[in-house]
Amino acid sequence: MAIEPELLAYLGGPSTADLHDIAGSRERERSLVAERIASRPALPAGMLVEDRVARDRADTRVPVRVYARGASPRPRGALLFIHGGAFVFGDLEQDHERCLHYATNADVVVVAVDYRLAPEHPYPAGLDDVRAVLHWMCEHAKDLGVDPSRIAVGGASAGGALAAGLTLRNLVEGGPALAAQLLLYPALDDRATTRSMSTFAEYDPWDGQRSRQMWPIYLGHPGDAPPYAAPARASDLSGCPTTFIMTCEEDPLRDEELVFAQRLLDAGVSVELHHYRGTYHAFDVIAPDTAISQRALEEQTLFLDRVLTRRSTP
Repeated sequence: MAIEPELLAYLGGPSTADLHDIAGSRERERSLVAERIASRPALPAGMLVEDRVARDRADTRVPVRVYARGASPRPRGALLFIHGGAFVFGDLEQDHERCLHYATNADVVVVAVDYRLAPEHPYPAGLDDVRAVLHWMCEHAKDLGVDPSRIAVGGASAGGALAAGLTLRNLVEGGPALAAQLLLYPALDDRATTRSMSTFAEYDPWDGQRSRQMWPIYLGHPGDAPPYAAPARASDLSGCPTTFIMTCEEDPLRDEELVFAQRLLDAGVSVELHHYRGTYHAFDVIAPDTAISQRALEEQTLFLDRVLTRRSTP
């Protein structure tokens, strides 16, 4: 295996995911984000981006960012999107460009979530936050211009774990029905026993060593994770909605994702699997302007447009 040449130039930058130096990593990320914000182009014509606070019936308050492409004569489908960052890093800026692209190029409203992070707020704080936002989206569907029967949940890396965990929790607890889930190189299994976890035990930009270190920080204690935290531990995946799974070839999380995709298929769930050869974990965030990252983004957008857009019949 070998990394795609266009991705190599993006490796070796300042570490923003050092779990031994969480405060320092967060500070470095803030500096990089400030640079990105300063160089962002103007919003596409007709695109509205608004920072809001989602409040559910229990008065849980969660910052969100809503992306919508102007007014629509009828309600749109929607995506609740959850950023990655090993459960301890990231905010609404991390996937801003991704969410903006989805809302601009698919007929969907995107609601990005700024959930609480570990170690200050261990599991289930983050999951509780995204669940609260899902309920808020349903309760405020008219205000958001959203069809509550066409809401999907998605996330990248740790955000993918939260997305899949939210899906499982909804199935058990009777939450709002989801139209689809979009899982981008998700972290799914705290046991870390796969071949890819060992193969990429030490690797840039993410490796098996940090994957193993991440879970007790997220959980707030050592030991086994519950299924809502580590969805690979769920014994039954039947009833999950149509699922898009994206995997990266040189990623310690690769094998747990492939196993999860096969288990979904075995449970009767419709799965769209996109495996990218010669790529590393989160390559599309680290190297967003490369051709392979742009292709991956477009394939995600096409999936959302297919599963969330209500087509008129002739």
